[in-house]
Amino acid sequence: MRVPETGHIMRVTTDHDDLLPAQLGREAQELLDPHHHRASVHLGDRLVVDPGQVLANVAMAMERLDLDIGTPVSIEEDVATLEELVAVVDHFDRGPELIAHTLNTAARVMNARYPAELVHHPLPPDCDLRRLFHADVDDRSQDVARAVFNHRLAQEADVRESEVAIDLDGLSSQQRIEVFMAVFFLYGTKIGALQNRTGIR
Repeated sequence: MRVPETGHIMRVTTDHDDLLPAQLGREAQELLDPHHHRASVHLGDRLVVDPGQVLANVAMAMERLDLDIGTPVSIEEDVATLEELVAVVDHFDRGPELIAHTLNTAARVMNARYPAELVHHPLPPDCDLRRLFHADVDDRSQDVARAVFNHRLAQEADVRESEVAIDLDGLSSQQRIEVFMAVFFLYGTKIGALQNRTGIR
């Protein structure tokens, strides 16, 4: 998945009041439905985004992957579209929250099912997502993702947004999105390794 440049002009909001009853089409109704996974809807030149639903979609996709490592999971189709990620990371400046949530969800899922010594074992420096998944991620984004992923697995407590913000300092919005995607793929790599090692698969 290629992260788009974020210089385009779009009005982005979390204001659900824009969803006037007269405008409620199927997509708007899905966004307002707390049981639906839709995280955004277009209203003319406005994109209404629910960042909380993006976080919920991340957790659901990660849990689903753990239950069936063979299930196809697409970030764009099952988690968040590129527009939604740009909104969360660039417009709302919630990249640290998104990545911290992904790291903490990964730790929660793995610690609940696999031996602690295996979970805490770090991913090696040669774990290259470009080789494994042909992921379009630059060196710095991948290095940051691997570092924060290994750091989170090595500790018991959840990582805080403020800690992640320090790790992301100096990265562009595009790189922050790449870090999120890399963390998600690293989680899938680690889950696959854990299932192979424990014979769960």
